[in-house]
Amino acid sequence: MNQEESTIVRCAHCGAKNRIASARTLEAARCGKCKHPLKPGDAKTGAAEVYTLRCTGCGAKNRVRSDRIDAGAKCGRCGGALKTDALFEPQPLMVTDVNFDEKVLGSPLPVLLYAMSPTCPGCAQVGPVVDRFAAEARKKVRVAKLNINTSPRTADRLSIMGVPFLFIYDNGTLKESLPGIGDIHQLRMRLGKYI
Repeated sequence: MNQEESTIVRCAHCGAKNRIASARTLEAARCGKCKHPLKPGDAKTGAAEVYTLRCTGCGAKNRVRSDRIDAGAKCGRCGGALKTDALFEPQPLMVTDVNFDEKVLGSPLPVLLYAMSPTCPGCAQVGPVVDRFAAEARKKVRVAKLNINTSPRTADRLSIMGVPFLFIYDNGTLKESLPGIGDIHQLRMRLGKYI
């Protein structure tokens, strides 16, 4: 089925995305996950993506629709402005001693921090896996790279003894640390609970 021949409709009941053939009437369509009927109004608004951003002020998770990002998304708990610009930053993001606190600890998204060195042979194997995950998890997880040769203060602060080393941050706190990773599936499994 081609992209031109179908429409993506989000179920108002469970939030699942459903691909509906253009030839099929929406009144007869049902959600593939929860089996509830899809409403005709869902076709217009169903294509909007929903992003989960953490408020950097109070730490609450907020769901923001893509069609409302420009309107100035606010936290549902404290009313503070959400950092929606984090959704559009390039992945993977280079982190240094200067911007570590802002880009990692102050991130509205969960962060996968990849500590690496350009001269490390193990990093040559892990690097492409992290880059693939960065492309796949864009707008859900911030993937950041830390070159320990050019950022020795941050490497010392994190007690990095060898590379490659991966850190998972959520809400500004270190959740997990991993001495390397085997494949992209392991990254998905580790970060799935923070998305």
